[in-house]
Amino acid sequence: MHGDIRQSIIRSKLSRKMTLQACLIALVAVLGIGFASVVIEQFLVKQALTGESRHFWETYNVDPSFPPPNTDNLKGYLTVANSQEGVPEELKGYGLGFHKMHGQTAHSLLYTSEHDGKRLHLLFDGESVLRLALFFGIFPLTICLVLIYVAAWWVYRESNHLLSPIVWLANKFDRFDPAHASASLKDLSDIPGDVDWEVEKLVTSFSSYSRRIQRFVQRERAFTRDASHEFRTPLTVIKMASDLLLAEQDLDAYSKKFVTRIKGAARDMEELIDAFLILARETDKEFEDEHTVIADIVEREIRDAEIYLDDKPITIEVDEQFPLQLNTARKVVSIVLGNLIRNAVLYTNEGTVKVTIKEHSVVIEDTGIGMTEEQTKKIFQPYYRADQVGKTERKGYGVGLTIVKRLSNRFNWIVEVESEVNVGTKIECIFDESSRPNFLKKRRNKR
Repeated sequence: MHGDIRQSIIRSKLSRKMTLQACLIALVAVLGIGFASVVIEQFLVKQALTGESRHFWETYNVDPSFPPPNTDNLKGYLTVANSQEGVPEELKGYGLGFHKMHGQTAHSLLYTSEHDGKRLHLLFDGESVLRLALFFGIFPLTICLVLIYVAAWWVYRESNHLLSPIVWLANKFDRFDPAHASASLKDLSDIPGDVDWEVEKLVTSFSSYSRRIQRFVQRERAFTRDASHEFRTPLTVIKMASDLLLAEQDLDAYSKKFVTRIKGAARDMEELIDAFLILARETDKEFEDEHTVIADIVEREIRDAEIYLDDKPITIEVDEQFPLQLNTARKVVSIVLGNLIRNAVLYTNEGTVKVTIKEHSVVIEDTGIGMTEEQTKKIFQPYYRADQVGKTERKGYGVGLTIVKRLSNRFNWIVEVESEVNVGTKIECIFDESSRPNFLKKRRNKR
């Protein structure tokens, strides 16, 4: 579908350019004809009438019986000044100089001159000029225009023929799937149009590129598969050992606190590995959409984040204003919201961490140390931490919000941040329309 659209776009561009070229040629032709008309009337005809008048008066002075001109194109009438006797009716009423004759053939001009009390009226008939312009100007110009248009149409047709392999390759690139690169190479021999050296070079490069991409995908799949298995095994051992230690009856409270932290750190590491593996994958096809209840995820993430309270006077509140449910990758939602809730707890010394579940988003607000406007712009940068001077330094590597941002971009979610120093921070994760289940879309459309 996209390929057909792009192909039509290329052809429409060519058509527009050829049409523009034809219009420009026609415009130049019309302007040329108009200019020729002005030249004929303003220069050639007027110069001829002026010359005829001068020649007549010079001859008339020598021979008063010399008659006015009387040819097929030029008629002359000699009268006494201020008298129009002997002049045709259509020439009466005109004074000295040039006059365009309305109702006559185009380029018909009347030139009236006066000498020694007499007037000479010269009427030039432009019909012959039009015939000459038609046979020696319009017809040759029309033939030239037809030849130009035929040549332009032939160039357009040849351009389409020459571009067809390029358009075909563009469509192949558009449908290229790195996960199935070999399937995209089966019909490279069926290229339409003229296949010259350049097209062959493109096909060869595309085939080489596809094979390289296929190898990259295979290596990426092998890495994510092996890394997922090898990393999870020691973490599972750590979590199981932590559970066994916590089950000991004679374990004192101080030791339990640190064992709980070990278990929480193992879980955090497991989520971090999951996030890195998600971001390392080429596509999201490995994740099946699941019916996800946001309130359940928030409750679990809050329970896991409580180990970071460290006896700080902090209250964690949940305000479920809307029963938000998504049809998306549950693990990704858990990683995003878990990082945001954990950050809010870590950067709050006292007060409240409030999680509000709205119709299309989740808002995490805290009364923590806050950030300046400059710090807010940098929080999604890798390894950046917005610690305040004089405040307790927070542990971490500064990658949590970077992961949140990258995962949100991957799933077309929006993360908005508002913060003020010593007041707190508000982060809202807005879920895209495509992440909402069908029954929520229908419910919204009915409103």
